[in-house]
Amino acid sequence: MRRLEIALIGAGLIARMHLEAWTAAGASVRVHSQDGRAADLADEFGAKAVDSLAEALDGADAVDICSPTGTHRDIALAAIDRGVAVVCEKPLAADVAEAEEIVGAAERAGVPVYPAHDIRFAPAFARLHELVAAGRLGAGTVARFTIAGYHPRPWTGHASAESGGILTDNMLHGVDIAYWIFGDVVRVHAHYQGEIAAPAPQGAAAVGTAVLTHASGALSQVVARWTPTPQPPIRVAYHVSGTGGTIVHDSEWPQEIQVSGGPAGAFGYYGESPFFSEIREFAQALRGGPEPRLVSHDALAAVRITQAAARSAWTGRAVELPVKGAAA
Repeated sequence: MRRLEIALIGAGLIARMHLEAWTAAGASVRVHSQDGRAADLADEFGAKAVDSLAEALDGADAVDICSPTGTHRDIALAAIDRGVAVVCEKPLAADVAEAEEIVGAAERAGVPVYPAHDIRFAPAFARLHELVAAGRLGAGTVARFTIAGYHPRPWTGHASAESGGILTDNMLHGVDIAYWIFGDVVRVHAHYQGEIAAPAPQGAAAVGTAVLTHASGALSQVVARWTPTPQPPIRVAYHVSGTGGTIVHDSEWPQEIQVSGGPAGAFGYYGESPFFSEIREFAQALRGGPEPRLVSHDALAAVRITQAAARSAWTGRAVELPVKGAAA
């Protein structure tokens, strides 16, 4: 089996998770970061640190973009120009125009773009997708998706209040799941409470809510929260009902096997990390295997929906979305 060459851009927490997963998938990784942390991260995993983006991309099969959102466009376009596949942490870009530019360039060049939306790879959400796709919940589907987590440091960047804050960041996880399971979104009505502009002060709290009307007739409510304390560090849940029944999940419920540790007493549950499942699926596709469950138009749809949520919250009005550029 050919060993993949991966250019990992960034050296923060998400980059660490991706690097561990690429290493487990048997890839050779070179790390580049503008913050001076690349060498330490690379040494920890036996990877190689490089001094420039050009050096990282030279001979790479794919670039894995784990740097701040504002840098995604330029890195992705540089990779596409060299014929290098793109893996990109959410969101694909800071706004719809940049996301469309990336996807358009990739299509013209015949280069794949794989968005890293890890919640799709969590077993409970993958099982929900299977059940809905098989028609097990019947018609008249109504769903609620909740994503909550502690934000342990001030939010970075200097986005305006109109940019949407949590609506275009943490909420994207729930939006992507709703879109994956129920299809195209034609109407978004959102609301925001708490710190809306970035950077926010330490210990800030925020809640974003969006009601999505799907072209299929399904309705989804997505709730995203930043909590000011580290309990829970992360929580994901759903409640989905239709004429055929109801399925519910909450990551805080007691599990058969639990491990705990760390100063916050956080729980981790037995099973493979979604990051490992995600990167392995991308690696298989890069080696000529089947297309992964996430492709460029999924990333574009998520950016369109979350940007619509930001507009809705800012104006107080629902936003209509054309069915455009979405995955089948």
